[in-house]
Order: sequence, then C-alpha cells, then structure tokens
Amino acid sequence: MSNPRWSILTILVLLAAGLTFAQPSQESQAPTPDKHAGMHHEESADQHLQMLSEKLNLTDDQKAKVKPVLQDQMQQMKAVREDSSLSEEQKRTKMKSIHESMHEQINSVLTPEQQVKFKQMKQEQMQKHKGMEEGKEHE
Repeated sequence: MSNPRWSILTILVLLAAGLTFAQPSQESQAPTPDKHAGMHHEESADQHLQMLSEKLNLTDDQKAKVKPVLQDQMQQMKAVREDSSLSEEQKRTKMKSIHESMHEQINSVLTPEQQVKFKQMKQEQMQKHKGMEEGKEHE
C-alpha cells in the first residue's frame, strides 16, 4: 500500500480511537437522551478544529469552512460504527472512505503552505501508528 493510503488509514484509526475513548464510560453503558445526542461528537469536532487551527494557523474563514466538515465526518463515522449490518472489514473500508473525503475537503480550504504542513502531520501520525503496530507484533 502506498504511503498516503497508510497515513490516511492511520489518522482514521486514531480519530476513531479518540472518539471511542473521549466518551465517559457511563454513557457507553446507558442510552443518551436525544437532547444530548451528538454533544460529544461536537466537542470532538471542536477539539480537532482547535488542534488543526493551532498547527496550521487557520484563519477564521478557514475555521468556519472546516468545522462543518469535521462535524459531518464524525456523524458519518458514528453511523458506521453503530451499523450492525456491516462486518468489521466493511466498517473499516467505509470509515477510510469517509476519512479520505474529509481530508480532501479540508485540503481544498488550505493554502499551499498549510497543505504541506497538513501532509506532514498525516505522515507523523502514520509513523506513530506504524510504531504502535510494530510494538504489538513483538508482544
């Protein structure tokens, strides 16, 4: 598989893991009332936006364009995770596709300099993920 695909897959896995662990354990055991549904995803989108904003020095206009992309991606990921009709492999494939689309949309909002930095960030995430996988193989 090519490096860009691994980096996208890595970021996808890290985002999915982050969303999973960002929710309090009590909420995973009990259904959430409708009025609170999606709040954690909104917070996660805000946190992701904050991180991207700091690392890429996003303008207010860019933030306004990126935030709905992140929110939509997180809602789509949640729907895939909750779809019991899909196999784990189908879920991974669908989540990877959602993640790739999100990155393309974000990339289209960035300046050429920010695109370079964004690509570097994805590569760093890929390296971290690769190191984690190698560590699991040696256990």
